[in-house]
Amino acid sequence: MSKRKAEIAGGGIGGLALGALLARQGWQVQVHEQGAEIREVGAGIYIKNNSLEVLENLGVMARIQPLGTELEFAQIQFADGTVKQQRRLAGASRVHTFARQTLIEGLRDVALDAGVQVRTHSRVRGVHGGALLTENGKFEADLVVGADGVHSAVRTSLNVGGGFTELPTLIDRFLIPTRRFTPQARTVEHWSGNRRIGVTPAGKDHTYVYMVAPFADQAAARLPLDVEDWSRRFPLLRELFVELAEAPATQYPYGIVKCPKWAVGNVAILGDAAHGLPPTLGQGAGLTLMNAYALASLLQGAADVPAALRDWERRVRFISDRTQAWACRYDSFTRGCPQALGFLRPLVVWGFGRFRFLNDRMRVADHGLRLAGIPVPSQVQAC
Repeated sequence: MSKRKAEIAGGGIGGLALGALLARQGWQVQVHEQGAEIREVGAGIYIKNNSLEVLENLGVMARIQPLGTELEFAQIQFADGTVKQQRRLAGASRVHTFARQTLIEGLRDVALDAGVQVRTHSRVRGVHGGALLTENGKFEADLVVGADGVHSAVRTSLNVGGGFTELPTLIDRFLIPTRRFTPQARTVEHWSGNRRIGVTPAGKDHTYVYMVAPFADQAAARLPLDVEDWSRRFPLLRELFVELAEAPATQYPYGIVKCPKWAVGNVAILGDAAHGLPPTLGQGAGLTLMNAYALASLLQGAADVPAALRDWERRVRFISDRTQAWACRYDSFTRGCPQALGFLRPLVVWGFGRFRFLNDRMRVADHGLRLAGIPVPSQVQAC
């Protein structure tokens, strides 16, 4: 019997993870990457419990864990240094941090070891008749997956509606080669008015920093970073700002993807292409990895690929939809709360830290695929 064939658009987290999972089941898999190599754009990344379950299953964590940091606590502090919320990061709330390139290289190596073929310089144009179309040709397959980001050519070609919308929030990201500002294994999010700064260790030698402000805040948008302006808002972080002013940064607006259908025939939409969301809950990678595992699991042994894809969307989509909605609420509250109502901020932050049921509702994705009845074993054996 010939192997079933999968063509995957996008050599990022979702495409590589799904490719490895399918290849271990005996699929012939080809991943199309438009760049010259598998490379991640960005700085650091939070890997939460649902991500960790899939990465442990794939064997990626065994490769990359020494290069990251296992966090013990998450705090929210106001500009005067007072701690308004503290959560212990254990069990379903566990979190590791890495440089994004470390994660993508771990996934790449596992995919290649499983037999995935990676085709670089392959720009995807869409799908037609159940086949993947690229600038270099047409690729027939039993399964086609669009894991090609928020501006997905696969999603657009399916004409299912929806698309990507920018939100009026801007984020800057930095990865600096020092642990001087993060000697403890904790992540701290600092709040001042409508600005937020996250400071987190990411391995033994690096610190990941993100800075968030409303798009209309022109002073916050300046790069190189305006040390004096940020120091007025966060006086206790001045030394950090001096360091960041000399560091490379990535800057982009928040955005959201609405995709009315994740599955059309033998084509599936995965990752940011399906559910791009603000990074306020750190679940972009988590939802992607979780949905990739669920898709591979439900395809295993399935004679009818389109039926398996429909079942996949029906069973797991609610987790992504709820997480996306909460991520947008978090963004809206932190960006749009009027200064006159600033007294509400500590109360809301305290409430979510004090009452577990509120945190569980907001962080529904942390609990992983158990909610969809698809538990993730700790490890699988390669075929």
